[in-house]
Amino acid sequence: MPLRDTPCFRPNSFFAARAVPLATRCATALAGAARALVDREGRLIPLSLLAGAACSLAVGLGAAHAISTPPDTLPIAEVKPGMKGYGLTVFSGTTPEKFDVEVISTLRNFRPNQDLILIKTQHPRLEIARTVAGMSGSPIYLNGKMIGAYAYGWLFGAEAIAGVTPIKSMLDELARPLPRGIAPKVGGPLPAPVSGIGGAPPRAAAPARLRGGRGFVGPVDAYDLAGHASQLAVRVAPALAPPQSTGLARASTPVMLGGLGGTSLRIASDLLGPMGLEPMQAGGGSSANPEPGVPTRYVDGGAIGVELVRGDISAMGIGTVTRVSGDKLVAFGHPMMNGGVASLPTAIARVHWILASQNRSFKIGEAVRSVGSMVNDRQAAIVVDSAARAPVFPMRVQIDGVEGAPHPTWNVEVAHDQFLAPSFVSMALGNAVEATTAERRDMTWRAVSQLRIGRYGTISLVDFGAGNGTPLSADDFVRSRLVRSMGALLNNPWEDVSIERVDSRVKVTFDREVVLLRGAKVLEPEVDAGAPARIRLDLQPHQGPMESRVIEVPIPRELAGSQVAIDLAPGYEVERPMATPNNVAELVAMLPNQNHDAESVVATFKLRENGAAYRGKVASRLPPGAMDTLRPSSDSDAPETFGAQVQVPISLKRFLVGKDTVSVTVRPILR
Repeated sequence: MPLRDTPCFRPNSFFAARAVPLATRCATALAGAARALVDREGRLIPLSLLAGAACSLAVGLGAAHAISTPPDTLPIAEVKPGMKGYGLTVFSGTTPEKFDVEVISTLRNFRPNQDLILIKTQHPRLEIARTVAGMSGSPIYLNGKMIGAYAYGWLFGAEAIAGVTPIKSMLDELARPLPRGIAPKVGGPLPAPVSGIGGAPPRAAAPARLRGGRGFVGPVDAYDLAGHASQLAVRVAPALAPPQSTGLARASTPVMLGGLGGTSLRIASDLLGPMGLEPMQAGGGSSANPEPGVPTRYVDGGAIGVELVRGDISAMGIGTVTRVSGDKLVAFGHPMMNGGVASLPTAIARVHWILASQNRSFKIGEAVRSVGSMVNDRQAAIVVDSAARAPVFPMRVQIDGVEGAPHPTWNVEVAHDQFLAPSFVSMALGNAVEATTAERRDMTWRAVSQLRIGRYGTISLVDFGAGNGTPLSADDFVRSRLVRSMGALLNNPWEDVSIERVDSRVKVTFDREVVLLRGAKVLEPEVDAGAPARIRLDLQPHQGPMESRVIEVPIPRELAGSQVAIDLAPGYEVERPMATPNNVAELVAMLPNQNHDAESVVATFKLRENGAAYRGKVASRLPPGAMDTLRPSSDSDAPETFGAQVQVPISLKRFLVGKDTVSVTVRPILR
């Protein structure tokens, strides 16, 4: 191939006047050297390799990243009303088929710096289905040249009319440079899937070096998944949806949900809907264990899926490949979640059917072979690198105590994402428990989760609950300690954290192991200094006789001569005094220890002194005057102060409901 025809040297932007002379000098020198260079086996080194090196060198020296318009594409200026051509998309299976198109007109500046070509589409299925979600990205051709991707349509439209994103806008996104280390390259096939999905656990892949656009804003130790979703709805949704009065919207991204039921489907809709995704119950294929004959490469017009979770439950956003260029491709013709730089697994997809709807029709499909990663999510397209591997982590859920359950063990792989990972962990755990323990009777559950964190080891987190008449569901896990801890770690402000594995074991008993605190009484209203206060708890079990339990709460001698109020509360509601974390190590140490044992009662009373927390350390009691010493006079980085208190946990082996307060008088010390 002549050197002047390599993509690096096609003048394509206002940078060309500067970039080409520099690139040409580099290329000329390399080309001259190439004629005399041979490899170790005596063969001439191909000139194209050196041309590629010249391109890289030119980019490194400041040449433009934009690419020229390829000769097999048609500039939008040459697209005229009435021109006829065809599009490619998958109507069924994995092989693209043609459908006829006719140009109506062009909308200028439909999006910022982006036009939109209006077309009529003709195909027996499209005459019924009209605008189809999942066709986003279908390449459109006029005179045998690609003009862009099917991407937009009218809601409730009575005609098969679509909007086409120009190919130049999509290729500009393909040329956009990515930060180094976004998605690690792999030279061979993808690793074997996690055990339970079809093989041995894969080697952990590094998470993206650059955080995506789906981070949580707020104190790291106050992470809340519902709050995170609300933040994203405010930040992301306006960029995805045009004014409702126009009715012209993205052809949208249907998310095929497999293995989910009941509450998990609703939660998926609540969390993903505001981000421009349309969750729908469909099914999930075996992308990790492809069937024989499944395609191994992406093709123009082929179906593509972005896998958010896979295994015993699955969620995949489905669309269409527009153009494959080497290892990379562009698809969709619009953003998926408009998150910019990303690292989410992708897969070749199979289409089962196009379901016609009065609102907007959609493709029903499934992933059939995992290949590559979505590395960019932009206004005009998503960009996929088929030679990149997106980070995922395995999750295993084991349900104990349900005799004869047909499926007590669940295995999934979850995309390593700041928002999607906590979302699908909550759904995976809740869905597994709901499906396995679908009982409307008394029930108590305890979930112990082992969360393995890269470089920081494994922490154990305990969640629990009890109830009557309502089966366990994903609602019970959206606010779980596991989900909140994962959210805090993935959204911390200090460094990227790699979640390597999650193992949850849920023990279920069909009994309400709960007691109601009906009252509390101090057995001796006055006690000697240093002696314990004895308190009788009146406990009402569920469907059982009243019980009494006497507990002892040590009272320190320093409270002699005072009246002491003792608060009694369930352990799961009492937070230990802890310092605000200043790094990931402190956060990891804090997460499993924020509350007391869930099956305990905690007696709390105040002391006369103050306590302080500073740089990860907590002093629960400080002598008089200590705060003046600790508080710097010229530095705002001061300790956090609080009233000193004593917390005494007493195990009950059952969950306590209710609170109470009692008082005891401590006799003065006579000298």
